[in-house]
Amino acid sequence: MAITNNCTNFLFFAKQQGAYFKNTLTLGRLNLYATKDSIQKSIDKFQNSSLQINEVKFPDGYAEPLFKILGADSVDSLDYSDYEKATIIHDLNNPVPDTLKNKFDAIVDGGTIEHVFNFPVAIRNCMLALKKGGHYISISPANNQMGHGFYQFSPDLYYRVFSKENGFVIKKMLICPLTNDENNIRLFEVADPKEVNSRVMLVNSLPTSLMFIAQKIEEVEIFKNTPQQTDYAISWAASDSIKSGIRPEGVSFVKNFYRRLLPKPIKNFFRNVYDLFTKEKVQTEELGEINKLHYKEIKL
Repeated sequence: MAITNNCTNFLFFAKQQGAYFKNTLTLGRLNLYATKDSIQKSIDKFQNSSLQINEVKFPDGYAEPLFKILGADSVDSLDYSDYEKATIIHDLNNPVPDTLKNKFDAIVDGGTIEHVFNFPVAIRNCMLALKKGGHYISISPANNQMGHGFYQFSPDLYYRVFSKENGFVIKKMLICPLTNDENNIRLFEVADPKEVNSRVMLVNSLPTSLMFIAQKIEEVEIFKNTPQQTDYAISWAASDSIKSGIRPEGVSFVKNFYRRLLPKPIKNFFRNVYDLFTKEKVQTEELGEINKLHYKEIKL
């Protein structure tokens, strides 16, 4: 649970994207591994700090002073134990009390949620604790970090959790390959599987983290409908439309005809031919072979 140089840059980027840090909650008390030089570089780069680095004190190795620079009036930390002097002691495996609901402008997960067994309860707690208009900012393990926590996460999980159906929208989702050279980390924007109509997968050799910014846009019942993996949901909907004979909204006559009347072997043949000509793949050192529709390099 820590804020590195790269995480610092991402937090300033999140503020550029509209995140508001007035009342901030961190999951766990976050260690500050970022150097003052890197913080100053982010201040100079984004020009959106509320305070200058010489206007805050860094009394210990924790990240509260950084959030003051980002505009926080108050910074709370939530943890299972008080061993690092968190201000709120609560087990995220259990529902949060009403006193913590609709309370925070920003919630920052710098590497906690993967350590909580009851993920659906934990992430719902965070969603409930945000005010309408507030932002959830996450840096969580993806590939090649087995054993770091209970879980490694996929883009589809977070896109389906922080969906409009649950009162949220994801503003940016990036994947960050972790190298020993933090000054030359390449970032890639990750597509929503629902938008590209396919699984967004990754096989690579470096540890990677997902970094995303989600905003709460309205108060709705969270998880009224259980999130389902995108490609299965698409397949189930197609199957239902074939059985009912009703063309789904947004599906063309041609595609509906293709789904209903062509045998599965012919469908598979056409799909493979289509993929051959449309899914351009490139080789990258950090991510291995990637589909260009799924991952696009981005500069913050």
